[in-house]
Amino acid sequence: MVDQSDIVELPAIPSDAPEWVRALPSNGRFVDRTKLYDITGHILFDSLLNSNGIRHFFFFMANEQQAQRAQKAFNGDLTNPSSSSHDDSTINDKFEVRVAFHLGEGICGHKGIVHGGLTATMLDEVSGAAAFSCVGPCFTANLNIDYLKPLMTPAWVLVRAHVERHEGRKVFIHGTVENGEGIVYAKAVGLFIKPKLSVKEHVQQHQEKE
Repeated sequence: MVDQSDIVELPAIPSDAPEWVRALPSNGRFVDRTKLYDITGHILFDSLLNSNGIRHFFFFMANEQQAQRAQKAFNGDLTNPSSSSHDDSTINDKFEVRVAFHLGEGICGHKGIVHGGLTATMLDEVSGAAAFSCVGPCFTANLNIDYLKPLMTPAWVLVRAHVERHEGRKVFIHGTVENGEGIVYAKAVGLFIKPKLSVKEHVQQHQEKE
């Protein structure tokens, strides 16, 4: 008998999406972000996800082991996430997150060209997801972006991020924005830090001060 909890519902990728987008389910493990944490107020889900902004986005990790570790990280169940010598064999992998974004025409700076701030938002979001998968909830400390080519709209883009190295509470990330076929529009190097207090504790402290 099949364990229903192990069934992952694959996304309904549009039939007119590029071949590299439609191939993503066969080259990685789909992760449903809505099942990892409370998305209320999240910038992608609550503000940008619409027909004129980000029309679709599909989130994949490299393999099943990394997806399971990501689930543990988001749940706060990693046994020792701050250790750079974690006994989990997946720590030796370069945690990689790949997200296909379908961009509409209402996210421009110059007419017809994606706003650089949205490019930064996509890189920050995907890089943060890679860092989360390594150490659990963390914050962006630094994100340096090189903009290489203008990104025209509408478009499908592939945003990739992987953990370059991990030192205690610090996670160093490399990320790119590509067209899925080798053309790179932007690349980033980031530092993410797992806070000493949990995200929930930070929010509670802020609320108590108000």
